[in-house]
Amino acid sequence: MFRLSARDKAVLILTLLLLLGYVAFRLSGGGFAAVEGRSMEPILHTGDLVVIIKKKDINKGDIVVYRSGSKFIIHRVIDKYEVNGYYCYITKGDGNAIPDFGDPQACPPKRGFAGQPESSIVGVVLTIRGYPVKIPYIGSITLLIRG
Repeated sequence: MFRLSARDKAVLILTLLLLLGYVAFRLSGGGFAAVEGRSMEPILHTGDLVVIIKKKDINKGDIVVYRSGSKFIIHRVIDKYEVNGYYCYITKGDGNAIPDFGDPQACPPKRGFAGQPESSIVGVVLTIRGYPVKIPYIGSITLLIRG
């Protein structure tokens, strides 16, 4: 008969709990994204894997993932404004000199810059005490597969 040691049982239980936590995380809209490019340096680097969460109240200072055409961009919100009952977010990479080009049709320019409409926001990078939760280099595997 097959018997597990106390250590093996603990590892099995921990693994199952982590798996259940991951499934719950994914079902609630959470996910992961690989950082590509230098625009968020020095806080994020190419190949970092970040944790993405759904967040209803996005604020100035949050790092968001948004869709721009067929690409996903990871940048910080530097301003937020409301247009006709929905929010627009002006975003910028920490390492960039100027904000991103937004969607002027959905978000008319404010202070000379159009924002990203809330409908383009995929999620927010999970942070702890202001620092993004990331796993260095693991995202490089995703980037290599994508080509």
